[in-house]
Amino acid sequence: MNVLVLNCGSSSLKYKIVKMPEGKELVRGEAERVGVKSRGISKITHSVMGKKRSLETPLEDHPAALKEALNLIADDAATNKNIRFDLFAHRYVHPGTFFPGPVKVSAAVLSKLKKTFPLAPIHNPISYRLIEFCYRKYPSVRQFAVFDTSFHRTIPPEFAAYALDRKVAAKYGIRKIGFHGISHRYVMEESCRFLSRDLFQQKIISCHLGTGGASVCAIRNGKSINNSMGFTPLEGLMMNTRSGDIDPGAVFYMMFKEKLSSEEAEKVLNNKSGVLGVFNSSSDLRDAMKDMGGDRRAKITFDMYVRRVRTYVCFYALILKKADILIFTDSLGVGFPELRRSVCVDMGLVGINIDEEKNRKYREGIGDISSHEGGTRILVVPTDEEIMIAREAYKELMKSGLDS
Repeated sequence: MNVLVLNCGSSSLKYKIVKMPEGKELVRGEAERVGVKSRGISKITHSVMGKKRSLETPLEDHPAALKEALNLIADDAATNKNIRFDLFAHRYVHPGTFFPGPVKVSAAVLSKLKKTFPLAPIHNPISYRLIEFCYRKYPSVRQFAVFDTSFHRTIPPEFAAYALDRKVAAKYGIRKIGFHGISHRYVMEESCRFLSRDLFQQKIISCHLGTGGASVCAIRNGKSINNSMGFTPLEGLMMNTRSGDIDPGAVFYMMFKEKLSSEEAEKVLNNKSGVLGVFNSSSDLRDAMKDMGGDRRAKITFDMYVRRVRTYVCFYALILKKADILIFTDSLGVGFPELRRSVCVDMGLVGINIDEEKNRKYREGIGDISSHEGGTRILVVPTDEEIMIAREAYKELMKSGLDS
């Protein structure tokens, strides 16, 4: 059984063909800078059985990226009979209250997912269009949706509840939902495996820092107990085009002064804020980091981003009563030692002490960059949401039966 995993980020599309149940990767790829304002060139990096190639091509949206990826896969299949897929597995960010766990895609499921667009306006419409495309184009291929939110169902009420009118909150299901759960769960498991520790006895802070979305998660004994994102992915860290935490009063004032509708205000917060709003010339923090030496706005953007991450790491270290493990993952967390150093500097008070030489020399795989002075192990762990999605989809298929 080969599973084709499709993982949409706000500005990327990762895909992977995984042979199950072995979990063996056959094909992997990533489309970068999809549909965003950026100085960099849109491209797809495609790898088959370890053999890599790149394709630079305009990627105006995620459907265009998917079509290019499917063309590359078709080329590979023409010369290698093992390159095929029997099952689609999609990452879907926010299912609302419709689905607590993975679900097989049907017309009825699509109808419910279409109602979730306002909950994650950057991600859900993108993912939905790809699921619908695959459902129409490949009607004989089974599909499963795996949700970013499932891991966070264990967040306790004192962290999940908002201080709103109780009846209104209950009526509309307004509570902290949490996101990036697939990634946080994967790096939790991998870090404990790397350190030969029982994950059910660990206190972990996971920093998923991507070029699109980003979040920090507090994990105790294998369960998520808090996440920087909230009812939607808008809450929390400053992201590429999302504002993150903001005084609601500032939003109301902006709406009043600019005469904005709620839909227009939502677009400002989700699509025109964050790195793009502050730096302005790009929504990509990597571009701001390149310009920090000579561009004041670039330096301010970087400092704001780091300050948000540090705030959540310190808060979660407090509620965990010091973390056993601090994890950096995803493209920014893995790729930029200066970002990791800036987050960890002067954090000895909460037991976090980075070894700057180890941090600077890290290249690939799982790396330990802690000085061990404070007891918290600081790890760089490349995430693999696609493997986790393939596992969840395959597990759901086995539960429902191969003939379903």
